[in-house]
Amino acid sequence: MPISREYARSLFADPTQSAPVPLDPDELLHMPGLRQHGHVFFGDIAVRCYKHKARWTYDERDIRAAGRAFADMEVRLDDVADVQLPAYRDIPEHDPEEWHRPNWRRQLVSWMFNQALRKMLRETRHERLGASRHDDERDSWRHIGANGLPGELTWEEFVAPSSRYQYLQNIAGTRPLELLTGPGRAGSCRGLT
Repeated sequence: MPISREYARSLFADPTQSAPVPLDPDELLHMPGLRQHGHVFFGDIAVRCYKHKARWTYDERDIRAAGRAFADMEVRLDDVADVQLPAYRDIPEHDPEEWHRPNWRRQLVSWMFNQALRKMLRETRHERLGASRHDDERDSWRHIGANGLPGELTWEEFVAPSSRYQYLQNIAGTRPLELLTGPGRAGSCRGLT
C-alpha cells in the first residue's frame, strides 16, 4: 500500500528511535540521491521510492521491514577493528562509477580534513598580528597526527560541529559520529586510522 513520505517517516522513526545505530529518519522526506537510483538508503538497506498520483511514496511493508531490521540490530562497540582511512588528496582520483557509490571512509576523511583546515585557518587568522607559521606548519592539517586525526585537530573539535549541522553529518541515513560519541562511549579515532 503506498504511503506518504511523512507517514513513512513516522512509521520508521517509532521503532528505530532506540536502535543501536543512530539514524536520520528525515532522509525519507528529503530523499537524497533519488534521481540517481530511485531508493533511499539506511546503511545497506535500500527503501524503494514509488511515484503515485504525481507524488513520491513508499510501500508500507518496505518501511516496516527496514524499521524492524534496525530495531533488531545488535551492535557491539567493544569489537573494534583498525580501518585504514584514505590519505588527503588535493584532487580526488576516481572512477566515474565509483563516484556515485557511497563510501563512508571517504566521507569521514572529508569531514576530518575539512575540520582540520578550518582550525588551521582560524589559528592563522589570529596569528596575523604575531609571528607567522612556517610552510610545513601550515600544511600539517593534511597529515594524520598521533591521535588519528589530521593536523592538531582533537576529537572534541572534530565532533562539535556535528551537533550544529546534523543534516550534514550522516552517511546513508546513519549518523556515525553519534555512534562513536554516544552515551557511555569515550569517542576517539582509535580504530579508524
